[in-house]
Amino acid sequence: METIDSAKKQHFERGKKRVYYGLMSGYVGISVNILLFIIKFFIGQFTKSVAISADAFNNLGDIGSSVVTIIGFKLASRPPDKDHPYGYGRIEYITSFLISISVVLIGIELFRNSLGRIINPEKVVFNIVSFIILLLSAGVKFWLGRFNANLAKKIESGALNASAFDSFGDVISTFAVSISFLLSNHTDLPVDGFIGIMVSLFIVYTGYNLIKESVDVLIGTKPEKELIEDIQKVALTKKGISGIHDMMVHNYGPGRCIVTFHAEVPESIPIDEAHEIIDELERELMEELGVFAVVHMDPVNFDDEELNKTRVELEDILKDFPEILSFHDLRVVGRGRKKNIIFDIVVSHDVKNEEERELKKEITNKIKERYPGYNPVIVVDREYV
Repeated sequence: METIDSAKKQHFERGKKRVYYGLMSGYVGISVNILLFIIKFFIGQFTKSVAISADAFNNLGDIGSSVVTIIGFKLASRPPDKDHPYGYGRIEYITSFLISISVVLIGIELFRNSLGRIINPEKVVFNIVSFIILLLSAGVKFWLGRFNANLAKKIESGALNASAFDSFGDVISTFAVSISFLLSNHTDLPVDGFIGIMVSLFIVYTGYNLIKESVDVLIGTKPEKELIEDIQKVALTKKGISGIHDMMVHNYGPGRCIVTFHAEVPESIPIDEAHEIIDELERELMEELGVFAVVHMDPVNFDDEELNKTRVELEDILKDFPEILSFHDLRVVGRGRKKNIIFDIVVSHDVKNEEERELKKEITNKIKERYPGYNPVIVVDREYV
């Protein structure tokens, strides 16, 4: 009980740290972007540059993104309740989605303003002080991007990662605006508008990629390879566990990961001893990886000579099918020469549903060549990790 309470306490502390970093990012972002908006807005009005003015409103939009970040992290930190027993962690993914949408909308608005400047060109008034201030503001945005990127890495946050990408996009935007501002002093062409269009397209593309990442997480993506490897490593180091399969990872937000899988234990182990092994494994996964694990005990007979021989033969047969990733739950049921060979195969998602029947037929024929009296009963599983 003490180890469980300790693990839960560490989990709670990680949650507090996450909220602290999220709020820090939001408040710093609001402060920096208010300052940049005011500076760029007055420079844009003074120089009559639509690109600079658009860049100012880009910063204004970033203020809204920072507000969304603050609200999102506060809501995501709410404890579970009877209607939401897994907590509110996924709100952070929704926050990332909203920030990504704002990035796209800002890009569209910049495109509209830039196109208008090309159609109706207006002379830009160059000023060296304004030019230097623009370059300095790009440097400030680069610092803000690095700041958010470092925080995102510390707590593995998609929302802060989106904020970091937004800031780096602003660096490119402001730098491009600065170049157009400089070139406008040497040509009558609407360079201001053309540069603005290029910047707007880059912003929209960045926003689209961020939206895709956010939507993928909300729909449910394949878990990180490192997490799966860590879970396997912890499980297979437990005495008595010979293998694991049927693993599923359910993500209810950062730091709220539930894992289920089957752990193979020798059939000869007493039931209470096997149960204790599983309990210890669940506790260790919580303490070492911070995941809530539900492990199904799967007894395997390693003492049956016929079953062991069949397992080796079956492994040799299935190696001719590259689409099969693994097999498990092998049983031989029946007496005499008429027996059922029952087992599950795990196939990749490249195998279409309509192809499963043909695959099972081919495997059945291969088995019956070696075991004419045996009847294969094959269950097809999909790879979830």
